[in-house]
Amino acid sequence: MAAHSGIFFFKELTDTDVKKRLVVPKEYQDFFLPSYGRLPAKIKLMFDGKIWEVKCTVRTKGYLRPVLTVGWKMFVVANELKVGDRITMYKDEDGFSHYMVEVEKPPAGNQHGTLPNSPAPSFIHHEPDETTVEYRREVPKNTTSLILHR
Repeated sequence: MAAHSGIFFFKELTDTDVKKRLVVPKEYQDFFLPSYGRLPAKIKLMFDGKIWEVKCTVRTKGYLRPVLTVGWKMFVVANELKVGDRITMYKDEDGFSHYMVEVEKPPAGNQHGTLPNSPAPSFIHHEPDETTVEYRREVPKNTTSLILHR
């Protein structure tokens, strides 16, 4: 797997993200939609030697936003994702629609389910440098890495 080209976005999982579907917030949708071209599309989440196929589509009610739907809930349950867990998505440098996703769990003593000092769901378009790549090599122990393939 090639090194990532920077953080695409990060988000704390909401109740909807955990119980139904992962909603891509409006701040990120313009970057996300061109990456996939035509929607709906099937993407693959690979984690711990297993692959989950997830459907990526555009929400039809309210604001048009990309969402991960069919297969997402099964992935959430299998990996014990909870409200307040933070996902960070990175785009790989290999030129394909591959993304690496990290999941960070909040500290055990945090009763509210949110990560301390974390911003509201927000998004970063970041160019990598030596420190970014070095950080990626040393993932904290409470972080689980996932790979998102199209």
